[in-house]
Amino acid sequence: MTYRLSARPEVTADILKVVDWYERQQPGLGAEFADELRRSVRSLRINPLLYQIRHTRHRVRWVLVRRFPYRIVFVVDGDLITVLAVTHAKQHERHWKGRV
Repeated sequence: MTYRLSARPEVTADILKVVDWYERQQPGLGAEFADELRRSVRSLRINPLLYQIRHTRHRVRWVLVRRFPYRIVFVVDGDLITVLAVTHAKQHERHWKGRV
């Protein structure tokens, strides 16, 4: 099955905030984060059902971004993957819960 990908409008701001923060820490690190994020999204699109449901009520799943303490929070509905947030792994779920 080929999965379509959609993202909540807030996801762009999530990503830009993280990329900017890493760039300020070390030039080039923001681009490295963006590259790893793209890799994670590509693997997610291959088979999003490989990732376990983390929040049963809303059927929320997530995938961790390699090398960085961030996760891509998403839901799957049929052939549609909707990314709800890109959030720090230790950030409370209230950050993305309102986006479901």
